[in-house]
Amino acid sequence: MVARSLSTTVSIFLSRHLPTDVKRYIVALSGGPDSVALLHSCGQWSNGANDRPMPEALHVHHGLRGEEADRDARHCATICGQLRVPLHMVSESIESSANSHGTSIETAGRNARRRRFTQLCRSRSTSMVLTGHHGDDQAETVIGNLLRGCGLRGLRGMEPLSDIPSSPVTIARPLLAIRRSEIDEYLKSVAVEGIEDLSNRSREFRRNRIRLDLIPAMELENPDLVSQLLALSEEARERWSIERRRIQQALKQAHLSPPRISLPSHCWQRFEGPELADLLRQAVILGCGEEGGLRREHLQSLVRLATGESRSASLALPGARSAIRCGGWLHIGPDPTAATDSSVPATDLDQGPRLPCEIQPRSSRIQWGIRWQSLVDTPLTLRTLQPGEKVAGRQATIEETLRCQGVPPRLRHQWPLIEDSAGGRVWFAGQDLDPLRPTAPVTLTAAAAEFQWDLSYHLMRVLTPPS
Repeated sequence: MVARSLSTTVSIFLSRHLPTDVKRYIVALSGGPDSVALLHSCGQWSNGANDRPMPEALHVHHGLRGEEADRDARHCATICGQLRVPLHMVSESIESSANSHGTSIETAGRNARRRRFTQLCRSRSTSMVLTGHHGDDQAETVIGNLLRGCGLRGLRGMEPLSDIPSSPVTIARPLLAIRRSEIDEYLKSVAVEGIEDLSNRSREFRRNRIRLDLIPAMELENPDLVSQLLALSEEARERWSIERRRIQQALKQAHLSPPRISLPSHCWQRFEGPELADLLRQAVILGCGEEGGLRREHLQSLVRLATGESRSASLALPGARSAIRCGGWLHIGPDPTAATDSSVPATDLDQGPRLPCEIQPRSSRIQWGIRWQSLVDTPLTLRTLQPGEKVAGRQATIEETLRCQGVPPRLRHQWPLIEDSAGGRVWFAGQDLDPLRPTAPVTLTAAAAEFQWDLSYHLMRVLTPPS
C-alpha cells in the first residue's frame, strides 16, 4: 500500500506536469534514499507505456567529504546500471567556489547544481529536472523560514514546480507530500538501496539541527507536527497563488525598465500591511532581477515610504539600490549616490557638444541614449531648465509640474527643454498636452538597448502614461 502510494504520486505528477514534446527528463541523483526512490519510480512510470519520456540521471560530485563522496558516486553508477538509466556525472569544486564568491557551502552547492541542471537540459533537449525533496524536507524548510521571520511566501516552503531564474529549466519536486518513512518502506519493497550522506548527522548546519533536535522536541508536544506543517504549507501556497494574481495585475500599471521600476500610487492603493509588503518585494524583483538581501525590516520601511508614513522621501536598500517617493510615484532602482558615474552625462553617446545644442529641422540627434527627432521646419534648441521657469500661460513652474509627474528632485534642474526660437515656444517631456496646445515639436525614442542614466529613464517614463 505504501509503495503504491509513492508510485501513484510520481505517476500522477509526471502525467500532469511533464511536457509532452520531450523525449527525456533529468532526475537529480545524490545516491540518498529520496533520490534513489524517485529515480526508480520514474523508471517504472516511463516504462509503463510506449512513447513516454525516459529518465536520465545527473550526479554532481561536490569535491567534499572525500572518500564518502566517491562512494556516493559509485553507488549512483551502480543504481543507474541496475535500472538501465543513463548517468551524467560531473564534478564541482564547491569549497573554492564558495571562497571565491564569498558565499556559504550550501549556496555555492545550490548554484553549482542549478548551473549544471541548465547545461544538461540544454544539451539533452529537455526542460525539467526532478529532485527528491520530500515532506520531511518541506517541514524543515517551513520551520527554517519561520525562524528567519517569514511571511506568507515563506510559509509555502518549496514549490512543487519552480523555474531557475534566467533559464527555461523547471525544477520539479514530486515527493513533497511523501514522508521519509514512506520512502524507506518503498525502497524495501522494491529491494533497492539508498545510502546516507553522513554530513546529514552534523549539527554544524541549521537544517540538520532543525531535523535532529528541534522537530523531535516539538513532536513531543504534537506527534503530528510534520503533517500539520505540510497542511500549513499547502494552505499558504493556495493563499499566495490568489495574492500573487492580484499583485501581478497591479504591477501591470508600473513603469518597468530593468534595473528600474516606478509605481504610481494607484498601483498599490488597494493593498495594505503584509499584502503591500509582498507587492513591493515583487516590484523589487521585477525591477532589479532579484531580492538581493531584502529583509523584513527593508520591506517594512518600503511600506512606510509608500504610504507616506516615513519622515524621509528616500530609502537605501541592500545591493546599492534605493527607493524614492515623489509626486505620488515610488521609484526603485540603482542608488544614484552609490554610482561612480554621474546620473546625467556631460556629452552625447556620440560625443557631441554639451547643452545647449541645436537640432536641425526634420533631423535628429542622440542625447543620453535617447533620439530626439525634430518634427518641425525650424531649428530647435535643446537646453536645460532654468530656475523658476514657466511655460507661457501657466501659473505653476515647470519644476512643480515635474514634481507632480514624479521626477526626483535632483533631476528637475537638469531636465532638458526644447525651445523653438522662431515661435517662442518651450516644450518639455512631462508637459500636459491637450487639443488647445500645439503638439510636441519632437518625438523621443530609445536609442540604446538599456538606459544607463536615471535622466534617460525618467524622460521616457513621463512620456508613457500609467495604465
